[in-house]
Amino acid sequence: MIAKLTGTVDALIDDSIIIDVNGVGYRVYATSSLLQNSFVGTQISLQIEHIIKQDAQFLCGFQTKEEVGVFRVLLNVHGIGVRSALAILSSLSISEIATAVATQDAVPLSRVSGIGKKTAERILLELKDKTISTLKDVMPQSNENINDAMLGLISLGYQKSNVVPLLQKISKELGSTASANDLILRALKEIQ
Repeated sequence: MIAKLTGTVDALIDDSIIIDVNGVGYRVYATSSLLQNSFVGTQISLQIEHIIKQDAQFLCGFQTKEEVGVFRVLLNVHGIGVRSALAILSSLSISEIATAVATQDAVPLSRVSGIGKKTAERILLELKDKTISTLKDVMPQSNENINDAMLGLISLGYQKSNVVPLLQKISKELGSTASANDLILRALKEIQ
């Protein structure tokens, strides 16, 4: 199994990058952000998820281990394949995916090209129990307290659209060491 590739970008083709590694060209499927930031002739090093199916093989490239982790989680959802998982990661950040699952909000996922309302709801249902464990583990640690505070405030009945910007502002004011509890208390004071 291929886990990492380092080489020269040989070509960019629609949804993939051809990486030349010592004269061998590997076609690596990638997210749109990775494709936009790749240029022919430059050196590149990617984390690879090697998918083997009965009728095809896919090399999927990512810049971080966190992206690989979320990609694996998405592939475990019934009906989500390589291209759908890449489309989700192209359209939403890891934090946005985790938040959508934690709040069971299908809207962000249903806006992804190729993901309809029913598929978005299935993703939410199948990943519901994985939000706190698996998805939280692959989210950047700096957002953990903000996400915990957001979930707490949403459970109290506050709207996500109002809570997120407020918590980000408070987090900047209090600093990165502020606990979720500190963020919630301060947010409750500012909301009232």
